[in-house]
Amino acid sequence: MNGHQRETLGIGLAVLLAAAIPPNLFPAAQAGLAKLSTLGTRLLLPSVALLILSFAASVARGHTVLSRRIWAGALSGLVATLGLELVRATSFHLGGMPGDMPRLLGVLLTDRFMLGPSALSDLLGYAYHFWNGISFGIIFAIILGRKPLWWALAFAQLIGIGFLLSPAVSALGIGFMGLSMPAMPITVVAAHLVYGLLLGLMTRWLIPPRPWLFGRANGTATAAGTP
Repeated sequence: MNGHQRETLGIGLAVLLAAAIPPNLFPAAQAGLAKLSTLGTRLLLPSVALLILSFAASVARGHTVLSRRIWAGALSGLVATLGLELVRATSFHLGGMPGDMPRLLGVLLTDRFMLGPSALSDLLGYAYHFWNGISFGIIFAIILGRKPLWWALAFAQLIGIGFLLSPAVSALGIGFMGLSMPAMPITVVAAHLVYGLLLGLMTRWLIPPRPWLFGRANGTATAAGTP
């Protein structure tokens, strides 16, 4: 591994770390480790800054393949989250969810749980919800990239199962994996099925079949035997 490849690896690992932090903060808060408002200030905002700076470094330093995977993953995650949100919001309005998750995230981020939602808390809650979807998209794009569709479907279902098993669901008072409210786990599975479908289609469209770790400044691969 030469110097350019080591730098690419370092930036890529920084991006993965920054993308892995946000989705874990809500479960951590529900497990009682700290308030989400505290975690938002101490971990969420620094992780967002780290991801943005790492992406800027990948562009400035000529890590073309990696930088493309980052923005492609972000865009794919955003589109996939829009699809997930369509399923989630529909189920919520039909009584299939115990609460409006983005609004709950917002009141927890702004420490307004006893006061109720505000315009600002709703904005921050939805922003955090979509940022989680973007973060998962970046993780998928960097680690797996251009894979067959079933990889994205499996990845999304693992996210959904992880959510159902997390303290975030048990704290809602609907039993293990939400089984006391059967529409809840069904919604989670369906929403993440849509997320995985859109994520897989988008990444296959946006990401060229080149390994990010072995990309030169001009975007060509340098791995032995790789064109």
